[in-house]
Amino acid sequence: MTLWRNLVVALVAAFALAACSSSSDNNAAMDETPPPVVDTTVDDALAAIRAAPTAEEAQAAYDAVKDDVTAAEGETLQAAVDARIMAIDAADRANMQRMALAAAAGAIDTSDLSTQEAVDAARTAIATLRGALAAAADVDDTSMYEGVLNSAVAAVDAAQGGIDTATRRTNQMTALSDASDDLQAALAALSGSTPTQAQLDAANEALGALNTAIMAGADLTEDEKAPYEHEAGNAAAPISTAQAAFDKAEDEAENTANAAMAVTAAKLYAGISAQMGTGDGTTFAATDRDAAYNAAETAILVSIGDGTNTPAVPASGLHTLSEDGDTMVADNHGWDAKRYIDPAGGDSVEAVVYSNVEDPTRGDPFNEEYTLLTTATTGVLVGELAVTGDVAGATSRVAFTGVTRTAGTETFELPDPNDLTQTRIRIPGSYHGVSGNYYCTPATPANGCSAAVATEGFTVSSGDTWAFAPSSATARVMESADVDYASYGWWLFKEANDGDFTASAFVDERGTVPDAINLNTLNGTAKYVGGAAGKYALSSSTGGMNDAGHFTARATLEANFTTNDGTDTTTNAITGTLDMFIGADGQSRNWEVKLNGSPITDTGGIGEAGDTTGDNAPTVWTIGDDAADAAGEWTGNLRNNGTDGVPQVATGTFYSEFGRSGKMVGAFGANKQ
Repeated sequence: MTLWRNLVVALVAAFALAACSSSSDNNAAMDETPPPVVDTTVDDALAAIRAAPTAEEAQAAYDAVKDDVTAAEGETLQAAVDARIMAIDAADRANMQRMALAAAAGAIDTSDLSTQEAVDAARTAIATLRGALAAAADVDDTSMYEGVLNSAVAAVDAAQGGIDTATRRTNQMTALSDASDDLQAALAALSGSTPTQAQLDAANEALGALNTAIMAGADLTEDEKAPYEHEAGNAAAPISTAQAAFDKAEDEAENTANAAMAVTAAKLYAGISAQMGTGDGTTFAATDRDAAYNAAETAILVSIGDGTNTPAVPASGLHTLSEDGDTMVADNHGWDAKRYIDPAGGDSVEAVVYSNVEDPTRGDPFNEEYTLLTTATTGVLVGELAVTGDVAGATSRVAFTGVTRTAGTETFELPDPNDLTQTRIRIPGSYHGVSGNYYCTPATPANGCSAAVATEGFTVSSGDTWAFAPSSATARVMESADVDYASYGWWLFKEANDGDFTASAFVDERGTVPDAINLNTLNGTAKYVGGAAGKYALSSSTGGMNDAGHFTARATLEANFTTNDGTDTTTNAITGTLDMFIGADGQSRNWEVKLNGSPITDTGGIGEAGDTTGDNAPTVWTIGDDAADAAGEWTGNLRNNGTDGVPQVATGTFYSEFGRSGKMVGAFGANKQ
């Protein structure tokens, strides 16, 4: 038996002996009635269990008597063991929790919270204590630690408030100082010469920033802010003075510009007139005021005759304008734009032309479109394509990287003509839209190879051996750029030495754009939408509007086709509207020009180009709500019948007047919708 078992037995024997002695006395006194039996085993075991200092000893107290008790008594004793174990565990947890509370409380240091680092460290320790309190479920009384927590929180909050105030004060003083420096720099920039708008804006923004910094200095004293308030007050005067100087200069510049515009408007007003003549690129009358592509369609020819006077022109009678590759012109309602100039000195001639050029499309892979060499020949290697100038369409497909010339001949040389090991010249470029390299073997090494600008692309020198190697043989070719398209635009002639202006319209076709046919067999309507462009002048010598330059606009035409069976006199007719005008300054104009109804011939003619009989339909120019009397004229053509027989393109010129103060001339191009 264990110690606990021996103890229980001894206790039971003692209690039994006492019971026997007591029993003899009682028997004598009670007529020999037997005393009751008292089982002290369970009570003693319960006492031992409840007094056990550890879980093991509590269980041992039960194990010592479990064989001597009933099942019910055993359940009672085991329940007591379980309860004692739970009590012991709770006590252990409470001790651990008290230790954690003590450690967390001891880690909080609020003795010196003068820095943000100390405040942050105290906040971390406070968070630890707060967590220990939340975990102290078995501690009966945590009020002491809650008091420590509350005191620490109050101390940290107070310290943080002081630090925040100091930080705000520092930041507010820095903001005032920086704003002051910026204002002084901005005021210095205003002194001396007439200020610019940017300098005035900078000064006003700097003054506003200083005033904002003053209002934001809530933690600063009035004495601390006073110097900056004084500075802001003093800044108003120099800014006002600079603004006055700027306004005066602006007024003077505006007056100068208005005077210059008045001169330009007067000269352009005098020089604007309707197109006259039917130049076709090869034939112009000396008095024609007209323009067209040249026969090679690489330039524009301009004749500035006005029917009565013929201003000085080159000996040929015409000005030849080449494409200006350095100046980009924005497209107009889907039509591509190019600028042309006369590079010769003296007189100045320019034209802006808009063309209905279709985008190239992708075709077959290069090695399917062309048969690349599989056996090397003289000057051409395997995987290359021989290129010659006489191959149909070849010139339009040739392009060289970095070569932008629009006329003449480009020459390519060997790196060292005397090095006989170098027989071919490599020239980066593209063929039929596929990038790669050209290789040329010159017949005479010292002369290199050459390529002449063609209507489209280049014609390679025929005396040399040319080949093209695509970067990727399977890259798809791009169908050649469109070479058949209608064009419209305007041209302007300025005499040398600030002389007179002459301006009129341009309309022509490049390549082959067929005239319309059989329009008398159509019945119904068609709508055409595109763009218009030209020159305008509003000129007044009495204080009215002076405005002049070039314009763009939207063009909308409505054609009404009526079948003509020969028995009625009804004819095809067309009307138009020009709106959405943009002036020379890039700003919109509240203008509209009506193209009054005009008949259409069976072949698409609208009016008569260069009309001298006044039969062409007039126009009506409206500015705002003010419509001028019908004046001027317009003319044009419908071209290129579609599969439904309806023309696909409309182009033409127009000339309009706004009373005696405005003139406009230009041309339009539109596609069937």
